[in-house]
Amino acid sequence: MLFPLKLLSCYISGKLTMLAKLMKSVYQKTLNVPVKCEGVGLHSGKLVEMHIKPAGPNTGIFFRRLDIPDNPIINASYDCVVDTKYGTTLANADGTHVQTVEHLMAAFMGTEIDNAEVILSSCEVPVMDGSSKSFVEMINSVGKKEQIARKKSIKVLRDICVSFEDKNISISPSDTFSINYHINFSDPLIGQQTYEVVFFNGAFKEQICSARTFGFLNEVKALQKSGLALGGSLENAIVLDNGKVLNPGGLRYKNEFVRHKILDCCGDMYLAGKSLIGSIEANCAGHELNNILLRRLLGDKKNYDIVETVGQVGTLEEVKTRERVDVEKIAIA
Repeated sequence: MLFPLKLLSCYISGKLTMLAKLMKSVYQKTLNVPVKCEGVGLHSGKLVEMHIKPAGPNTGIFFRRLDIPDNPIINASYDCVVDTKYGTTLANADGTHVQTVEHLMAAFMGTEIDNAEVILSSCEVPVMDGSSKSFVEMINSVGKKEQIARKKSIKVLRDICVSFEDKNISISPSDTFSINYHINFSDPLIGQQTYEVVFFNGAFKEQICSARTFGFLNEVKALQKSGLALGGSLENAIVLDNGKVLNPGGLRYKNEFVRHKILDCCGDMYLAGKSLIGSIEANCAGHELNNILLRRLLGDKKNYDIVETVGQVGTLEEVKTRERVDVEKIAIA
Protein backbone atom coordinates (compact mmCIF):
# COMPACT_ATOMS: atom_id res chain seq x y z
CA MET A 1 0.00 0.00 0.00
CA LEU A 2 1.30 3.46 -0.90
CA PHE A 3 1.17 6.15 1.82
CA PRO A 4 0.26 9.73 0.84
CA LEU A 5 3.39 11.88 1.13
CA LYS A 6 1.93 14.07 3.91
CA LEU A 7 0.83 11.04 5.94
CA LEU A 8 4.23 9.40 5.52
CA SER A 9 5.94 12.63 6.59
CA CYS A 10 3.80 12.82 9.75
CA TYR A 11 4.55 9.14 10.51
CA ILE A 12 8.32 9.64 10.23
CA SER A 13 8.15 12.86 12.23
CA GLY A 14 6.26 11.06 15.00
CA LYS A 15 8.82 8.28 15.13
CA LEU A 16 11.71 10.73 15.32
CA THR A 17 9.94 12.70 18.06
CA MET A 18 9.44 9.51 20.06
CA LEU A 19 13.10 8.55 19.56
CA ALA A 20 14.18 11.99 20.76
CA LYS A 21 12.07 11.54 23.89
CA LEU A 22 13.87 8.28 24.59
CA MET A 23 17.22 10.08 24.73
CA LYS A 24 18.61 12.87 26.88
CA SER A 25 21.79 14.93 27.00
CA VAL A 26 24.42 13.62 29.40
CA TYR A 27 26.50 15.97 31.53
CA GLN A 28 30.01 15.47 32.86
CA LYS A 29 30.38 14.01 36.34
CA THR A 30 32.78 14.21 39.24
CA LEU A 31 32.69 12.95 42.84
CA ASN A 32 30.42 14.62 45.37
CA VAL A 33 33.19 14.84 47.98
CA PRO A 34 36.78 13.57 48.35
CA VAL A 35 37.42 9.94 49.20
CA LYS A 36 40.61 8.15 50.27
CA CYS A 37 42.13 4.72 50.70
CA GLU A 38 45.45 3.11 51.62
CA GLY A 39 47.15 0.09 50.13
CA VAL A 40 50.33 -1.36 48.72
CA GLY A 41 51.70 -0.80 45.24
CA LEU A 42 51.67 -4.05 43.26
CA HIS A 43 55.10 -3.54 41.71
CA SER A 44 56.81 -1.03 44.01
CA GLY A 45 55.73 -2.79 47.19
CA LYS A 46 55.40 0.64 48.84
CA LEU A 47 52.52 1.64 51.11
CA VAL A 48 50.46 4.27 49.31
CA GLU A 49 47.80 6.69 50.50
CA MET A 50 45.49 7.82 47.74
CA HIS A 51 42.93 10.64 47.78
CA ILE A 52 40.44 11.14 44.95
CA LYS A 53 39.03 14.66 44.85
CA PRO A 54 36.34 16.33 42.74
CA ALA A 55 37.65 18.35 39.77
CA GLY A 56 36.10 21.04 37.62
CA PRO A 57 34.32 20.56 34.27
CA ASN A 58 36.57 19.71 31.29
CA THR A 59 39.50 19.04 33.64
CA GLY A 60 39.69 15.32 32.96
CA ILE A 61 41.53 12.86 35.20
CA PHE A 62 44.95 13.81 36.51
CA PHE A 63 47.41 12.56 39.14
CA ARG A 64 49.42 14.55 41.66
CA ARG A 65 52.50 13.22 43.52
CA LEU A 66 52.68 14.50 47.12
CA ASP A 67 56.04 12.83 47.79
CA ILE A 68 57.88 15.07 45.30
CA PRO A 69 58.62 18.80 45.74
CA ASP A 70 56.05 21.10 44.06
CA ASN A 71 53.65 18.14 43.85
CA PRO A 72 53.90 17.62 40.07
CA ILE A 73 50.89 16.71 37.94
CA ILE A 74 50.71 13.75 35.54
CA ASN A 75 47.79 13.76 33.14
CA ALA A 76 45.82 10.56 32.59
CA SER A 77 46.34 10.54 28.84
CA TYR A 78 47.30 7.94 26.25
CA ASP A 79 50.15 10.16 25.02
CA CYS A 80 51.67 10.22 28.53
CA VAL A 81 52.12 6.42 28.58
CA VAL A 82 55.84 5.63 28.87
CA ASP A 83 55.86 1.95 29.91
CA THR A 84 53.46 -0.95 29.39
CA LYS A 85 55.39 -3.84 30.93
CA TYR A 86 53.13 -5.61 33.46
CA GLY A 87 50.95 -2.48 33.77
CA THR A 88 50.46 1.00 32.39
CA THR A 89 52.81 3.76 33.55
CA LEU A 90 52.25 7.47 32.91
CA ALA A 91 54.83 10.27 33.07
CA ASN A 92 54.90 14.02 32.59
CA ALA A 93 57.44 15.99 30.55
CA ASP A 94 59.84 16.06 33.52
CA GLY A 95 59.79 12.27 33.87
CA THR A 96 57.69 12.13 37.05
CA HIS A 97 55.70 8.93 36.75
CA VAL A 98 52.73 7.02 38.14
CA GLN A 99 52.57 3.22 37.81
CA THR A 100 49.70 0.76 37.43
CA VAL A 101 46.92 3.23 36.65
CA GLU A 102 44.72 0.87 34.62
CA HIS A 103 42.50 -0.54 37.39
CA LEU A 104 41.64 2.92 38.72
CA MET A 105 41.07 4.28 35.21
CA ALA A 106 38.73 1.35 34.52
CA ALA A 107 36.78 2.26 37.67
CA PHE A 108 36.45 5.86 36.46
CA MET A 109 35.15 4.57 33.13
CA GLY A 110 32.70 2.18 34.80
CA THR A 111 31.33 4.82 37.18
CA GLU A 112 31.25 7.48 34.44
CA ILE A 113 33.59 9.89 36.24
CA ASP A 114 34.91 12.47 33.77
CA ASN A 115 36.85 14.80 36.08
CA ALA A 116 38.91 13.91 39.15
CA GLU A 117 42.18 14.72 40.89
CA VAL A 118 44.07 11.68 42.20
CA ILE A 119 46.61 12.49 44.90
CA LEU A 120 49.26 9.86 45.68
CA SER A 121 51.83 9.64 48.47
CA SER A 122 54.07 7.47 46.29
CA CYS A 123 54.76 6.41 42.71
CA GLU A 124 52.00 3.84 42.24
CA VAL A 125 48.24 3.47 42.53
CA PRO A 126 47.45 1.01 45.36
CA VAL A 127 46.50 -2.41 44.01
CA MET A 128 43.81 -3.08 46.67
CA ASP A 129 42.40 -6.57 45.87
CA GLY A 130 43.80 -6.64 42.33
CA SER A 131 40.58 -5.54 40.64
CA SER A 132 38.56 -2.31 40.32
CA LYS A 133 36.02 -3.36 42.94
CA SER A 134 37.39 -1.26 45.82
CA PHE A 135 37.66 1.85 43.66
CA VAL A 136 34.10 1.48 42.35
CA GLU A 137 32.80 1.02 45.90
CA MET A 138 34.74 4.10 47.07
CA ILE A 139 33.29 6.28 44.33
CA ASN A 140 29.77 4.97 44.83
CA SER A 141 30.01 5.48 48.59
CA VAL A 142 30.26 9.26 48.17
CA GLY A 143 28.19 9.54 45.01
CA LYS A 144 28.58 11.61 41.88
CA LYS A 145 27.39 15.04 40.85
CA GLU A 146 26.57 16.38 37.42
CA GLN A 147 28.48 19.39 36.17
CA ILE A 148 27.49 22.21 33.85
CA ALA A 149 29.47 20.91 30.86
CA ARG A 150 27.98 18.35 28.51
CA LYS A 151 29.76 15.04 28.22
CA LYS A 152 31.36 14.21 24.89
CA SER A 153 32.50 10.91 23.45
CA ILE A 154 34.90 9.73 20.77
CA LYS A 155 32.93 8.03 18.00
CA VAL A 156 35.02 5.72 15.84
CA LEU A 157 34.54 6.29 12.11
CA ARG A 158 37.06 3.91 10.56
CA ASP A 159 38.45 0.45 11.30
CA ILE A 160 41.81 0.51 13.07
CA CYS A 161 43.86 -2.65 13.67
CA VAL A 162 47.16 -3.30 15.44
CA SER A 163 48.95 -6.64 15.41
CA PHE A 164 52.24 -8.13 16.56
CA GLU A 165 53.06 -11.77 15.93
CA ASP A 166 50.02 -13.72 17.15
CA LYS A 167 48.51 -10.81 19.10
CA ASN A 168 46.09 -8.25 17.74
CA ILE A 169 43.49 -5.68 18.66
CA SER A 170 41.09 -3.67 16.52
CA ILE A 171 38.34 -1.11 16.91
CA SER A 172 35.46 -0.60 14.48
CA PRO A 173 32.54 1.83 14.14
CA SER A 174 29.53 1.00 16.31
CA ASP A 175 26.66 2.66 18.15
CA THR A 176 27.87 1.35 21.52
CA PHE A 177 31.13 0.60 23.33
CA SER A 178 31.89 -3.10 23.49
CA ILE A 179 34.90 -5.40 23.98
CA ASN A 180 35.19 -8.95 22.71
CA TYR A 181 38.37 -10.46 24.15
CA HIS A 182 40.13 -13.79 23.57
CA ILE A 183 43.07 -15.17 25.57
CA ASN A 184 45.15 -18.32 25.19
CA PHE A 185 47.46 -19.50 28.00
CA SER A 186 49.37 -22.75 28.34
CA ASP A 187 48.24 -23.14 31.96
CA PRO A 188 45.44 -25.76 31.84
CA LEU A 189 43.25 -23.83 34.28
CA ILE A 190 43.10 -20.85 31.91
CA GLY A 191 43.52 -22.33 28.43
CA GLN A 192 41.45 -20.45 25.87
CA GLN A 193 38.78 -18.06 27.08
CA THR A 194 36.56 -15.62 25.18
CA TYR A 195 34.18 -13.08 26.63
CA GLU A 196 32.23 -10.13 25.24
CA VAL A 197 30.71 -7.18 27.06
CA VAL A 198 28.53 -4.35 25.77
CA PHE A 199 29.02 -1.54 28.27
CA PHE A 200 25.50 -0.43 29.01
CA ASN A 201 23.26 -0.29 32.07
CA GLY A 202 25.85 -1.20 34.72
CA ALA A 203 27.62 -3.94 32.78
CA PHE A 204 31.06 -2.93 34.07
CA LYS A 205 30.07 -3.24 37.72
CA GLU A 206 28.11 -6.44 37.23
CA GLN A 207 30.48 -8.33 34.92
CA ILE A 208 33.99 -6.87 35.02
CA CYS A 209 35.00 -4.73 38.01
CA SER A 210 35.56 -7.62 40.45
CA ALA A 211 37.88 -9.63 38.17
CA ARG A 212 41.40 -9.71 39.67
CA THR A 213 44.85 -9.57 38.12
CA PHE A 214 46.70 -12.88 37.96
CA GLY A 215 50.19 -14.33 37.79
CA PHE A 216 52.15 -17.58 37.91
CA LEU A 217 54.14 -18.81 40.89
CA ASN A 218 57.10 -19.87 38.73
CA GLU A 219 57.46 -16.28 37.42
CA VAL A 220 57.30 -14.45 40.75
CA LYS A 221 60.99 -14.69 41.68
CA ALA A 222 62.13 -13.54 38.24
CA LEU A 223 59.72 -10.59 38.36
CA GLN A 224 60.86 -9.56 41.83
CA LYS A 225 64.52 -9.69 40.76
CA SER A 226 63.67 -7.19 38.03
CA GLY A 227 61.90 -4.91 40.52
CA LEU A 228 58.34 -5.96 39.68
CA ALA A 229 55.56 -7.60 41.74
CA LEU A 230 57.27 -6.59 45.00
CA GLY A 231 53.87 -5.98 46.58
CA GLY A 232 52.11 -8.97 45.04
CA SER A 233 50.41 -11.50 47.30
CA LEU A 234 47.40 -13.77 47.53
CA GLU A 235 45.56 -10.74 48.94
CA ASN A 236 45.80 -8.79 45.68
CA ALA A 237 46.26 -11.27 42.83
CA ILE A 238 45.24 -14.71 41.65
CA VAL A 239 48.34 -16.92 41.82
CA LEU A 240 48.47 -20.10 39.76
CA ASP A 241 50.79 -23.08 40.03
CA ASN A 242 50.52 -25.82 37.39
CA GLY A 243 46.77 -25.55 36.92
CA LYS A 244 45.94 -24.84 40.56
CA VAL A 245 44.70 -21.62 42.15
CA LEU A 246 46.65 -20.99 45.36
CA ASN A 247 44.19 -18.41 46.71
CA PRO A 248 42.11 -19.96 49.52
CA GLY A 249 38.88 -18.47 48.18
CA GLY A 250 39.42 -19.69 44.63
CA LEU A 251 38.07 -17.80 41.63
CA ARG A 252 35.27 -15.25 41.58
CA TYR A 253 34.29 -16.36 38.07
CA LYS A 254 35.29 -19.42 36.10
CA ASN A 255 36.53 -17.07 33.37
CA GLU A 256 37.93 -14.42 35.72
CA PHE A 257 41.14 -14.29 33.69
CA VAL A 258 39.62 -13.00 30.45
CA ARG A 259 37.32 -10.69 32.39
CA HIS A 260 40.37 -9.09 33.98
CA LYS A 261 41.95 -8.58 30.57
CA ILE A 262 38.78 -6.70 29.58
CA LEU A 263 39.11 -4.63 32.78
CA ASP A 264 42.69 -3.71 31.82
CA CYS A 265 41.54 -2.80 28.33
CA CYS A 266 38.80 -0.53 29.74
CA GLY A 267 41.35 1.33 31.86
CA ASP A 268 43.79 1.74 28.99
CA MET A 269 41.06 2.94 26.62
CA TYR A 270 39.81 5.54 29.11
CA LEU A 271 43.19 7.24 28.71
CA ALA A 272 41.68 8.58 25.48
CA GLY A 273 40.26 11.30 27.75
CA LYS A 274 36.68 10.52 26.77
CA SER A 275 34.45 7.49 26.48
CA LEU A 276 34.75 5.57 23.24
CA ILE A 277 31.89 4.60 20.94
CA GLY A 278 33.21 1.64 19.01
CA SER A 279 33.57 -2.12 18.99
CA ILE A 280 36.88 -3.63 20.15
CA GLU A 281 38.04 -7.12 19.16
CA ALA A 282 41.16 -8.30 21.00
CA ASN A 283 43.19 -11.49 20.71
CA CYS A 284 45.90 -11.99 23.34
CA ALA A 285 46.53 -8.24 23.34
CA GLY A 286 47.86 -6.27 26.31
CA HIS A 287 48.81 -2.83 27.55
CA GLU A 288 51.29 -2.14 24.75
CA LEU A 289 48.91 -2.95 21.90
CA ASN A 290 46.09 -1.12 23.70
CA ASN A 291 48.17 2.05 23.74
CA ILE A 292 49.32 1.70 20.15
CA LEU A 293 45.68 1.29 19.09
CA LEU A 294 44.71 4.54 20.81
CA ARG A 295 47.65 6.41 19.31
CA ARG A 296 46.71 5.24 15.80
CA LEU A 297 43.03 5.99 16.32
CA LEU A 298 43.55 9.49 17.69
CA GLY A 299 46.56 10.27 15.48
CA ASP A 300 44.31 10.99 12.49
CA LYS A 301 41.16 13.11 12.89
CA LYS A 302 39.56 11.26 9.97
CA ASN A 303 39.38 8.17 12.21
CA TYR A 304 36.92 9.63 14.70
CA ASP A 305 34.44 12.34 15.56
CA ILE A 306 33.79 14.10 18.88
CA VAL A 307 30.07 13.85 19.62
CA GLU A 308 27.79 14.83 22.47
CA THR A 309 26.98 11.85 24.64
CA VAL A 310 23.31 10.95 24.96
CA GLY A 311 21.67 8.67 27.49
CA GLN A 312 18.43 6.75 27.49
CA VAL A 313 15.54 8.20 29.49
CA GLY A 314 13.66 4.91 29.53
CA THR A 315 12.07 2.24 27.35
CA LEU A 316 9.55 3.09 24.64
CA GLU A 317 6.71 1.82 26.81
CA GLU A 318 7.86 3.97 29.76
CA VAL A 319 7.88 7.09 27.57
CA LYS A 320 4.42 6.26 26.20
CA THR A 321 3.13 5.78 29.75
CA ARG A 322 4.51 9.16 30.83
CA GLU A 323 2.88 10.81 27.80
CA ARG A 324 -0.46 9.15 28.59
CA VAL A 325 -0.31 10.35 32.21
CA ASP A 326 0.59 13.89 31.08
CA VAL A 327 -2.41 13.98 28.70
CA GLU A 328 -4.72 12.75 31.48
CA LYS A 329 -3.42 15.46 33.82
CA ILE A 330 -4.12 18.14 31.18
CA ALA A 331 -7.66 16.76 30.62
CA ILE A 332 -8.37 16.81 34.38
CA ALA A 333 -7.06 20.36 34.72
